[in-house]
Amino acid sequence: MTEDFPANEAAQALSEIGGYDETLTARTFGLNLMVFALAIAAIPISYTAADPWLTNYDNGSLALAVLWLPWIAGAVIITATLWSTHSITRGQEQQSLSERALGIGFTVLFFVIAAVVSITLGSDATIYTIMGITGGILTAIIGVVFYFVYNSRWVLTPMIVAGTAIVLASIAIRLGDLSLTGEGFALGLVQGCAYFVTGWIITYRG
Repeated sequence: MTEDFPANEAAQALSEIGGYDETLTARTFGLNLMVFALAIAAIPISYTAADPWLTNYDNGSLALAVLWLPWIAGAVIITATLWSTHSITRGQEQQSLSERALGIGFTVLFFVIAAVVSITLGSDATIYTIMGITGGILTAIIGVVFYFVYNSRWVLTPMIVAGTAIVLASIAIRLGDLSLTGEGFALGLVQGCAYFVTGWIITYRG
C-alpha cells in the first residue's frame, strides 16, 4: 500500500467504478426505450390517422408503405447519439461492428416474426394485431439477448414483462370489438406506455 492511497481503498474504488459503469449502461438503455416509446406509439397512430385520406391519392399506397420510416429513423438517430455518448464516457469505440449487426438483426427479426404471426393467425387478423403481437415477442427477445450477450441482469425481467403485456393487450384489443381505427389508437397507446414505463423503471433502478 502507499501512504496516500491504501490498497483496500483502491480496491473499493475499483469496485465502485464497476457499479457506476453498469448504472450508466442501464440508464442509457432505459432512455433508449423511452425514446423508442414515442416512435412505437406514433407508428400505428400515424397509419390510423393517414390511411383514410392517403388511399384516395395515386401514390397513397407508396406513402403508407414508408410511413413508419421517419419515426424509426428519428428514434435511431437519437438513440445512436445516446449510445455514442455512453461509449465516449466509458472510453470505448463509439459503436462496434457487432453492435450495428445486432441492430440490423433485430430489424430483420421483426419482419420474420411478423410473417410467422400473420401466417399463424390467418386472414382474420388485422395489421394492428400482427404489429402488436410481433412487437411484444420482439421486446421479450431483446431482453433475453441483452441479458446473455451483455450480462445485463437489470434488463431481463422488465423486458419480458413488457413484451408479455404488449402481446396480451394486443389480443385483448382484437377481442374488444373495436373498429380498425380504435385498434390503431389503442395499440399505439399500449405499446408506447409499455416502453416508456419499462424505460423509466430501468433508468430508475440503474
